[in-house]
Amino acid sequence: MAEPQTKSRRGGARPGAGRKPKGYVKPSALSALGLTAALAAPPPDEIDSVAQAHARDVLASLVNVLVHGKSEVAKIAAAKEILDRGYGKPTVEIGGDAAMLPFMLAPPSAEPSVQAEIRVAARKHATLAVDTLRKIAIDGSSEAAITAAARALLDRGLGTVGKARMPEEQRDRPLGKKEEAARAAEIAASGPFATPLAPARRLS
Repeated sequence: MAEPQTKSRRGGARPGAGRKPKGYVKPSALSALGLTAALAAPPPDEIDSVAQAHARDVLASLVNVLVHGKSEVAKIAAAKEILDRGYGKPTVEIGGDAAMLPFMLAPPSAEPSVQAEIRVAARKHATLAVDTLRKIAIDGSSEAAITAAARALLDRGLGTVGKARMPEEQRDRPLGKKEEAARAAEIAASGPFATPLAPARRLS
């Protein structure tokens, strides 16, 4: 009777492990021909149109990371970018129940047609982005990912937290002449130049 084979605890070969064949290029790296062409290309007069040509492809890549990504940190970054492209950056809370102002909206550098197309496409995946953030914020595998996802959701829903401001009555204000003299006298009456105290009297 054949003995049952013991299952390896090593989990098998990792994707991409092993010696690479000669001339191998990582999928994310430029090929030798592409690198030569990129270095030989003349500097563009403006970069907007150069980057704009890839807007559709990179948005699709962000959606792919949301659906198939294995890194929670990458999913959080992709979700935030999709929401930013669809609705702009989160607003800044300026205190209490005051109205919130737009914060760091992306400049309208792209052509209106492409910009509108990307905005519409990003909004189609907004629910997916929010659900991804919620899932990581609740069931994330690391505390860092949980915190980052929770913060992204809070910023998106409530606005980013504004800087604490000192009340007007507590802020530094110019001193009058009398107040300056009183403060100078108080400083002079302390430290090594302070007037020594009178000796204590002995009780008879």
